Amino acid sequence: MTGIIIAACAVGVTGLLLGLFLGFMGKKFAVEVDQKEIDVRAELPGNNCGGCGYAGCDALAKAIAAGEADCGACPVGGAPVAAKIAAIMGAEAGSQERMTAFVKCGGDCDKAKNNYVYSGVQDCTMTFSYTHPMPPTLHSLWISVVAR
Repeated sequence: MTGIIIAACAVGVTGLLLGLFLGFMGKKFAVEVDQKEIDVRAELPGNNCGGCGYAGCDALAKAIAAGEADCGACPVGGAPVAAKIAAIMGAEAGSQERMTAFVKCGGDCDKAKNNYVYSGVQDCTMTFSYTHPMPPTLHSLWISVVAR
């Protein structure tokens, strides 16, 4: 019985020492982040769509805080988000123009011009059979399972 108590105490003391060590090292090697970057990131919508040209909202917030990007660089947030970010940065938001995608071909095969002819694999079943060769009996069994 005393062996269990000694083992539990040893594990508890080890955990306590490691916790204190990690806490101390976390404070000592903490990375300083600009408060403006944090505030700008809080105002961005968080879609991480890349429509602004940056890798995501974190990268855009960093660029805005560094002065490398305009306050209205987020196309998803629009003018309201640009105004909030401009207030944080102490700048003017400027004008924001809403953009909409335009499908030039009209989305119809009769109107679109065929520039290329695709002669590759036409469906997933063919792709699977090329990448996972199997005996004919298993292949026909797999096809019947997929067809259901």
